[in-house]
Amino acid sequence: MYFPAQCKQPISPLINKAVHQSIKQVKIYLLLSLVLLVSACGDSKVEEKPPIIQDTGNAQYTGPAPTTEDIQKFKTALWDNMSATDRCGSCHTEGNQAPYFASRENVNDAYAATNLLVTLSKPEDSRLVTKVAGGHNCWLDSDQACGETMQQWIKLWADDRVSTANTIELKAPVIKEPGSSKNFPVDNTLFATHVYPIVTQYCASCHNEASSTAQSPFFASDDIDKAYEIAKQVINLENPEKSRLVLRLRSEFHNCWNDCATNSDEMETAIQAMSDEISVDIISPEMVISKSLLLTDGLVASSGGRFETDVIALYQFKTGSGNTAYDTSGISPAANLTLTGNVEWLGSWGLSFTNGKAQASTANSKKIHDLITSTNEFSVEAWVTPNNVSQEGPARIVSYSAGDSDRNFTLGQTLYNYDFMLQTADSDSNGTPTLSTPNDDEVLQATLQHVVLTYSAIEGRRIYVNGKLIEITDEAISPLASWDDSFALILGREASNNHVWQGNIRLLAIYNRAITQANIAQNYNVGVGEKFFLLFSVSELVELANTYILFEVSQYDNYSYLFTNPSLVNLDGKTLPDDTLLKGLRIGVNGKESAQGQTYANLTKNLSASQAITEPLALSPLGTIIALDKGASNDEFFLSFEQLGEHSNVRSANAFTAPTDTFNTTDSAKIGLRNFAQINASMSVLTGVNKASENVAKVYELVKQQLPTLTSIETFISAQQMGITQLAIAYCDAAIEDNSIRETWFPDIDLNEPPADIFNDAGKANLINPLLEQLMPSSLTTQPDKSGVYTELDALTTRLAQCGSNCAANRSKSIAKANCAAVLASAVMLVQ
Repeated sequence: MYFPAQCKQPISPLINKAVHQSIKQVKIYLLLSLVLLVSACGDSKVEEKPPIIQDTGNAQYTGPAPTTEDIQKFKTALWDNMSATDRCGSCHTEGNQAPYFASRENVNDAYAATNLLVTLSKPEDSRLVTKVAGGHNCWLDSDQACGETMQQWIKLWADDRVSTANTIELKAPVIKEPGSSKNFPVDNTLFATHVYPIVTQYCASCHNEASSTAQSPFFASDDIDKAYEIAKQVINLENPEKSRLVLRLRSEFHNCWNDCATNSDEMETAIQAMSDEISVDIISPEMVISKSLLLTDGLVASSGGRFETDVIALYQFKTGSGNTAYDTSGISPAANLTLTGNVEWLGSWGLSFTNGKAQASTANSKKIHDLITSTNEFSVEAWVTPNNVSQEGPARIVSYSAGDSDRNFTLGQTLYNYDFMLQTADSDSNGTPTLSTPNDDEVLQATLQHVVLTYSAIEGRRIYVNGKLIEITDEAISPLASWDDSFALILGREASNNHVWQGNIRLLAIYNRAITQANIAQNYNVGVGEKFFLLFSVSELVELANTYILFEVSQYDNYSYLFTNPSLVNLDGKTLPDDTLLKGLRIGVNGKESAQGQTYANLTKNLSASQAITEPLALSPLGTIIALDKGASNDEFFLSFEQLGEHSNVRSANAFTAPTDTFNTTDSAKIGLRNFAQINASMSVLTGVNKASENVAKVYELVKQQLPTLTSIETFISAQQMGITQLAIAYCDAAIEDNSIRETWFPDIDLNEPPADIFNDAGKANLINPLLEQLMPSSLTTQPDKSGVYTELDALTTRLAQCGSNCAANRSKSIAKANCAAVLASAVMLVQ
């Protein structure tokens, strides 16, 4: 949704809550939202002074030329990067530290030495990678990022020699019995009593989202419920001394408030006191259960097999903490992202955006400009999870831009649609017309999705979601033109801080080629994030050694796990001794069955003794979400069964609780809502703008499905208010721009004059009073008092008129439109 002047920002969703409180509160909240809307508009600057790219200290090579094509590839992909004097070249050269794989005297000798330290078919296993990932001479602030970058350089050298098979050898885990466990109570009383007072006193300067130096995790949040949920990840109830809150003070001397030893003891004592008041959950002996596993007991599922040829920027978000997300593409300069605002790391690799952004410097973003304009084609690949389907803007997911109306390209969201904005020879500087997924298809969903944008001068723009090409034609195919190399790569919102997007980004890759659908499908099938294969032993239950139920498990976000693809497998290549019934599989965590996500509770599978289970035999195609409890390092999982072979657990049906008697009533709400057609007709009558007017009709068709279809006020949601506001802005824009209507409404004020000249007390009265007479013509006892509405509009006008000498020529009209929309989109029109 766009505001009709310079400022483009979504209207606040607080309207949805307010409309259920009272008509008057809706009015006030909407007016305040418009005040915030306009005040949120910022400038379009990316950086006043771009940073200088640091010299890596790598002198020009003057030694013998590479003797083979492979040595030349080694030089450009790996040697040119690692031989710098602030990297491996500081030690591993002649006369210093052997092996001399960074030799600057002879690249052919360096090639020979390096071959002993790399595994080209599996770069992640290379000695060079494991050494720097372990902290050996890492040139970045993150050992993890150093390892990923070195791995990427080796992949660039290896090229097609990298194994693309995403396979794993299943190995038997250590067999463990599910143990008795302490679990966090639902109520936060114990946390509030023992731990919360300490963290709010000593940790809130950083670990509170309201702090000027906010640093996740926010276990010292002002919202104690939020603080408690986050603190569960850094508290170990079984072993308080192993709690992250304790170790950070004791071992890492992290922000101790006086003496670190004393402070860590104080924290441990508080956690111990909390733990002592929590009883142990014991698994019932009647339950039929598998053996248990921690997530870290699983086999790491290889993330190999991704297509990454021609990648020029790559973000896997594995660092997990700090204010920098590293570009590990191996293509210099690294366009690392600086995190600001409300951005949190995901334990499953990724970033969660609420009201923040991740931005690269303009200097380092320039490589994106240079490498893409040299090929005149590119691709943007992202794994994203939108928080909701009511975001407008388009809200900026990934943008290479400088402000609200200047961009090279943008991946955005508008409600159920993904948007592709691109500056070409035939577009404007904002990259419009926008290519969007079809409204009726509702392609964008608030779940994890793989989204790829591709562009070439021949095929134009294309959008792929979950490996499939969305059937939509780019009607404006033309070459790239006028790209600005001073723009910045930004995630989560615009450079101006407008057009906020809320959701998670798990991976981002930018290529300077339009990758094919086969490449896209390959990356979609590989998936994203850190995944484990968990082998739950059921050998004793089926009387066959080395028999397991296999799950693919990943940490979905900071609050849950994703369990998928359950299967039965025997590692010895044997079959079951007898026909076996598997019925009612459930997932347990820390000594009890999970209260949510029991997708497999209705599973019934007859397993034949003749069925081969050498390879995993699929039990269900479904996946499920299980709540995170103590954290990924501490949660212990097991499986339970209603029946498995001869073993059964008779589960009693949940007892039926009769509802308490209530009195019948035929009363219903005495107020209701106008439906979509009535809203459109009402706005037309109130403003005098013909509803068939081109711009109004276009907006109405766009938001019609978003407007209320039922008149019950109980069905009202925030997304509907967004649509109503968008339509109101269209009507007000048409009315104010119509000379006849404008002069009829405002005979005593000229909106072509600057705000400073016309919006004194008398001028504001000449604007607001006619608006109220026009848009609030009735005097109902249930509607807001006009004097109260006048006060709100007066404050809105005063604030918007404060633009000094930088006022746009149409600023006064924009202020009138804001006032008009505030009244027209409110409950005065909506409620009947």
